[in-house]
Amino acid sequence: MKKLAVFDLDGTLHHTELALAPAIARAASDVTGEAEPPYDLVNSLYGEPLEVFCKVLAGSDEPAVCKRFFERVQFHQAITLPASGALYPGVKAMLSNLQIRGFDLAVLSNAHTDYIILVTETLGIKHYFTRLTGRSEDASKTARLAELSRGYDFTVMVGDRYHDIRAGLENSLPVIACSYGYGTDMEHEGVNCADAVDKIVPLIEKLITG
Repeated sequence: MKKLAVFDLDGTLHHTELALAPAIARAASDVTGEAEPPYDLVNSLYGEPLEVFCKVLAGSDEPAVCKRFFERVQFHQAITLPASGALYPGVKAMLSNLQIRGFDLAVLSNAHTDYIILVTETLGIKHYFTRLTGRSEDASKTARLAELSRGYDFTVMVGDRYHDIRAGLENSLPVIACSYGYGTDMEHEGVNCADAVDKIVPLIEKLITG
């Protein structure tokens, strides 16, 4: 059986708020000239495209403003990721366990691919993945998951936000919602939930055996 496990990045593998919340808050302050927005507001936006962050935190989704915002996020995260970036406990062991069990692994995120590469390289997990799939201008997460899962006998989608859950369900694939991430109980309703990383492999095995 050819098997694939697809993971969201932020709030699923990457404990995002530790490094990205300060980077995004500082970027918003750079753009607006005002005080940094509260981290709780930043954290509520993970999983959304960068333009949503810009509109909410900098007050505009105009291309020029978003470009400036994105540049400042890149500047700050290049400092904060090496200094304070971290995975959730047990991520490397979980990914290694799945590889031993014969799974191919992929990242599917609404972030840009260069961000995915930066995070996975900085935190030492890039080598686990056969595909790193970032945001596409003309393809939804559902469409990108359909492309990733083509040719596999079993595919599971693992993520923390409604984008991940919807992408899996709309492809008629099993879904695991990471309740330790940034999603809400309402977003996770009706699917299997993992409240810690070490619950993911047992849940996947349960899904395979039915």
